[in-house]
Amino acid sequence: MTNGPRRLLKAFHEDHRILGMGFHNLSTALRSRDVSKARQIARELDLKAGAHIVFEEEVFYPRLVALLGEDDVRRLYSDHDKGLEVLERLLASGEEEHSAFSDEELADLLGRSENMETHIAECGELFAAIGRIPEPDQADLLKELLRLREEAPTWRAYAAEGNGKA
Repeated sequence: MTNGPRRLLKAFHEDHRILGMGFHNLSTALRSRDVSKARQIARELDLKAGAHIVFEEEVFYPRLVALLGEDDVRRLYSDHDKGLEVLERLLASGEEEHSAFSDEELADLLGRSENMETHIAECGELFAAIGRIPEPDQADLLKELLRLREEAPTWRAYAAEGNGKA
C-alpha cells in the first residue's frame, strides 16, 4: 500500500473517531437529560462532521453501490438522516431547558443518536471497501476529502441545500 491509500484510510479513521466520540457524548448528555450540553455537542458535530458527511454522501457512497449494493448504501444515507435530525431538532429548539422536550422526544433523540453511534461503529465494512478501490482513485478521494475539510461546510447547511439524498 502506498502512502496515498494509507493517508486516506488514516483520514477516514480520524473522522470516524471524531464522529464516534461526538455521538457518544451526545447520547450521554441525552441520557442524563442535559439538553444544554446536548445542544453544545450538536453545534460541534454540525461543524466537525460537515466535510466528512459531504465526502461520504457525494463522493464515497456513490462508489460503494458497485461494492455493497444499493440497499446497503441507502441504509447508510438513512443513518445519516437520523443523525442529522438529532442535530436539527436540538439546535432548532432554542435555548430552553429540557422541559422543551417531552420524555418521548428525548427518548427518540437518544435512539437516533445511538443509531448513529452504531452506524459509526460498523464502518469497518467501509474501511475494507477503501482497500478495494484502485490506488489512483484512492488518491483522488483523499484530495477531495482534504478539499472539503478546507471548505468546512456544516452538516445542516449541506442538507439544507437539498443534498445528501440517495
